[in-house]
Amino acid sequence: MSAALAIPRSDEGEPPSIENLTLQLSMARGVDEILAALRSHARALVRADGITVVLRDDGKCHYADEDAISPLWKGQRFPLEACISGWAMLNRQPVVIEDIYADDRIPHEAYRPTFVKSLAMAPVRQDDPVAAIGAYWATRRQPSQEQIDTLLKIANSAAVAFTNVTLVNSLVAAREEAVRAKEAIILAMASLAETRDNDTGNHLVRTQHYVRALAEACAARGLFADELLASNIDLLFKSAPLHDIGKVGIPDDILLKPGKLTDAEYEVMKTHADLGRAVIENAERHLGTCTPFFETARTIAHTHHEKWDGSGYPRGLEGDDIPLAGRIMAIADVYDALVSERVYKRALPHEEAVAHMAAQRGRHFDPRLADTFVEIAGTFRDIHERFMDAAIAR
Repeated sequence: MSAALAIPRSDEGEPPSIENLTLQLSMARGVDEILAALRSHARALVRADGITVVLRDDGKCHYADEDAISPLWKGQRFPLEACISGWAMLNRQPVVIEDIYADDRIPHEAYRPTFVKSLAMAPVRQDDPVAAIGAYWATRRQPSQEQIDTLLKIANSAAVAFTNVTLVNSLVAAREEAVRAKEAIILAMASLAETRDNDTGNHLVRTQHYVRALAEACAARGLFADELLASNIDLLFKSAPLHDIGKVGIPDDILLKPGKLTDAEYEVMKTHADLGRAVIENAERHLGTCTPFFETARTIAHTHHEKWDGSGYPRGLEGDDIPLAGRIMAIADVYDALVSERVYKRALPHEEAVAHMAAQRGRHFDPRLADTFVEIAGTFRDIHERFMDAAIAR
């Protein structure tokens, strides 16, 4: 294997992987930790000869870090309008250039001392770029779609990490904004799972609204009166997007498999409930706080696959031993899975989904919650139609 293609190792001696990089980025507490994670993983994952991380800094492109077969521009700053990383950020879109000397957007004089012949550049946080990640090759080439997709996935994960760091810094510097920062961190963490899963962001929005509708309907009927106070229902709504955060630790070949999982693969998939609890506990430690938001989110992530009859996972809890938050989330999650189309299955009509759910009364679901769901099933249908996904091309 040539030096240009040598795969660097992580600090633990393991080959870099998207899973490890995503987890490291999710736990980063500062920009330096983000840069270190990208420096140690990104080049090998993209299979490039060089990687740069460029920060947007007061109208300039700051080449903050790099990992390359020979030096590039680390530490230098260029006007946004004068370099391709600035073009990607200003235009809010990735760019692939097979021959840099045939493209007028490239500052050729800055590139002549380097090995670079071809490149790909992806903005970080595409709606409002704060950085860009560049991949470079020493021979003229068109990067494969897999390499481009990997670069975009890394940029998406880095976007979440930069958002988290910004919010944590705001939390430390301005305690009076703690509640707003905390809620934003929760949503940023939820997007980690969203960037990797077959489910869409609308799944997170729909399940949020299902949870609130079911909780409010139970409260109106006098069920679980001690637990379903208005403030607790608000906690359920805001914490629900984290229910599958543990999927950030599931390998892509299992998480994205377009078909039924084998028994062994399903056992790996089931670990996402324990992983979800661990990720949220780590977030609490890094923030130095334990709040009702994180406590509720941790409970939902860990228990929403438990079943009323004790046949669920990860702990096989039964009946009222399953926390109410997990029991409510189970109804929301299963209904949305049934009525939503995926590449590996068709969507059930609403009526069939409701019949299926009703048949699971006392088996999968708390009988009281199942009965309430059936009574307000029309509300669930309305929520699904309001936040419906785009059709999947087949």
